[in-house]
Amino acid sequence: MSHQTGIRANESLKKFFGKCRDGHVRVFKVSIVNEELTLSAQTGTKGTWEQDYDRVVLPLVEDDQPCYILYRFDTKSSTGSYDWALISWSPDDSSVRQKMLYASTKATLKQEFGGGQIKEEIHATVKVEEVTLNGFKKHKASAKAPAPLTQAEEELARLRIEGVT
Repeated sequence: MSHQTGIRANESLKKFFGKCRDGHVRVFKVSIVNEELTLSAQTGTKGTWEQDYDRVVLPLVEDDQPCYILYRFDTKSSTGSYDWALISWSPDDSSVRQKMLYASTKATLKQEFGGGQIKEEIHATVKVEEVTLNGFKKHKASAKAPAPLTQAEEELARLRIEGVT
């Protein structure tokens, strides 16, 4: 069960969410300011999502300040809306209060933006390893990897392959 803070998007951010549907916004940053979700930065589309990624995402990340970054892919869902990634940036150097505030407000952000548009979610704490395009690709690869097996499960799988019953 998640606990929510009661923090909501301000009117300016709600209006901006509507503008994000046209495909001109590549990325935007949301911060909590004065107990409201607030638009902190935005960048338009210049290249493909992979070409734009590091150029536009990395400057948004501050070493000691949590934030949310929503990044638009070039793909669309079956409903015709663009697919987005939600990066929850919660650096190790930020205060426990800030980390908890952002963690407990994420569900509200997703709901107000439209959770069905968010196809990928990343919780990042280390900039170089997790926030870069390479880090995103590693995240995707690990999500597709099979679940780890216990020693007994590995032995059973080996026996099945060998045809032993």
